[in-house]
Amino acid sequence: MMRGLYLSFAFLTTSLGSRQGEPTAPLATRGSGILRSSVRSVAGQRGPQRVRRQDSVGLKNHNDGTLYTIDLSIGTPGQPVTVIIDTGSSDLWVNPVCETSGQPSFCSSFPQFDYTSSSTLQDTGAADILSYGKGNVTLEYVTDLVAIGSAQIKDQVFGVGVESYDIPVGILGLSPPTSDAQTQYSFVLDSLVSQGLIESRAFSLDLRNVDDPNGSVIFGGIDTGKFIGSLEKCPILDPTETPSGADRYWITMTGVGITLPDGESQTSDAIEVPVFLDSGGTLSRLPTAIYQAIGDSFPGAQLDQSSGFYYVDCGVGKQAGSVDFIFNNKKIAVPYADFIWEVDEGQCVVGVLPTDDGKASSSCSACVDES
Repeated sequence: MMRGLYLSFAFLTTSLGSRQGEPTAPLATRGSGILRSSVRSVAGQRGPQRVRRQDSVGLKNHNDGTLYTIDLSIGTPGQPVTVIIDTGSSDLWVNPVCETSGQPSFCSSFPQFDYTSSSTLQDTGAADILSYGKGNVTLEYVTDLVAIGSAQIKDQVFGVGVESYDIPVGILGLSPPTSDAQTQYSFVLDSLVSQGLIESRAFSLDLRNVDDPNGSVIFGGIDTGKFIGSLEKCPILDPTETPSGADRYWITMTGVGITLPDGESQTSDAIEVPVFLDSGGTLSRLPTAIYQAIGDSFPGAQLDQSSGFYYVDCGVGKQAGSVDFIFNNKKIAVPYADFIWEVDEGQCVVGVLPTDDGKASSSCSACVDES
């Protein structure tokens, strides 16, 4: 449950399309300047807690909610390093501290970068503390060779964790640096463009569930075989227009609806709700009124006041019905099966929670069929 998603991102606009069924042909290069990586899903720990290039690089879905990871090669000689691919942040960093990760066994299952063994690493002398929705990391910035498949980024700045909490895997951030505050160094996407490895900062993700290993990430463009219909261009909001004031893929959701198993459909009046698209998030977090309307609409849903989750019979996921998100002229109908999270065997919840302050701040990845 909580299955696939296809998202296409660009620096100034975000395009949404209806996802196609299973592809009948493998990914194809759409011209020069495209870097293609395969996606692989791997189950993890459960439980709700509040180019010219054609490279085969794994991207894995860990169902701890859902973490999508990509394998990089860092240093000289190259060392394999696994990181979360995250559209909600910008920095690349590696080496979380497993003892304080909250999931030490899971964390220890991934290789760490031995910076003392790289002949090309340079220390920048800079350090920082990065905070996330859950967890934080203190890191020191270095430069070194970073490779995604055969695409090698020279002198890429990234962080090496020296202290971290509640984060089991390093992170590759892909969010847009739309303000001057985020231009202190070149992020991975910018470096791919500036070094001629891809033609544009656009990228697209096709993310799947743990039962479907066939997904993909494409840097520099999109794969038109992954969706049907037209794309909808949605302007990325300026940080001053968003609840968080942060540089993220904030766009405007203009409506929300429910299609019940009997086919009856209800749609809200026109709304303007800023939401951001976050591959690092498991659940949608929406204003309280929308959260309640979605949760109450699921057959037999029972609200657990202590956690905020709506619990439903797991069999509901086999029923027809969808949660419908509207972005201008495009409606994304998310089937029940894709919007229900099985938190334990035989125990399922609706994949939405309210924002803490009731504002329109959302991890809206589930809005377009992600978990």
